[in-house]
Amino acid sequence: MFGMSDPNQTLSQMIRYFEEGRHEMVEVMSTEFTSMLLANKQRDGATQTLLVKGVRILAEVLSIRNKHKLAINATSVLLRERKKLEKILVQTAPSLLAKLTPIERDYRTIGHVFWKAGKASKARKFFMKAYKDTPGNLAALVAVCQVDPGKAKFCKLLAAEVKTSGPVILENGAYYLRPENAPGSQIDPVLAILETCTGDDSCTNQANRIRRECDEIANGIQAANERLQSAMDSLQPKHDYYQYS
Repeated sequence: MFGMSDPNQTLSQMIRYFEEGRHEMVEVMSTEFTSMLLANKQRDGATQTLLVKGVRILAEVLSIRNKHKLAINATSVLLRERKKLEKILVQTAPSLLAKLTPIERDYRTIGHVFWKAGKASKARKFFMKAYKDTPGNLAALVAVCQVDPGKAKFCKLLAAEVKTSGPVILENGAYYLRPENAPGSQIDPVLAILETCTGDDSCTNQANRIRRECDEIANGIQAANERLQSAMDSLQPKHDYYQYS
């Protein structure tokens, strides 16, 4: 129906339609695409990779279109087929394992599917799995705090991770916190959580720190990307080696 003779091309087309917001079309395509690949019982690593990518898109688009039961079913298929893909790669191409979408990102995707379906405890479980897989994961912790607003232990955990996440960064007109080895977050949801976390100094201190650094960047006192600036400064030669020649 959609020129499934070239699965790579079909997948690229689905991704493009997804980005363009053509969700109904993506749902039809990804349903057919994944059914076709699942029917092929002799899948090699390349075909299994396409299947995992297709199921990931299917889960997301079903959730967006409020087809929650189907979306939840698709997340089970995603985890199952991802596991099979990892097994295939371990045996045939272990170097490609590092190129897989990080498991924490799939856990967050699944968390959002459950959250949108109104299943808060399941959502929290997957967001926490993402955090435990990748400590410092602000994106996962922000999601946990949004599922359980005002729950002090999660807010304190977020404040502790924010403290070690490095300076505020300005990117494309928006402010972010970006830990070096974990997914970050825009500052708005972080501030919304920290500033409603009552009775805890660490939350207040980190919220104040974020606001202060935003002001300093806006006023040119702090670099828009302090970490990058420090790295560049360290590359500058400390002496002019030609001045004695």
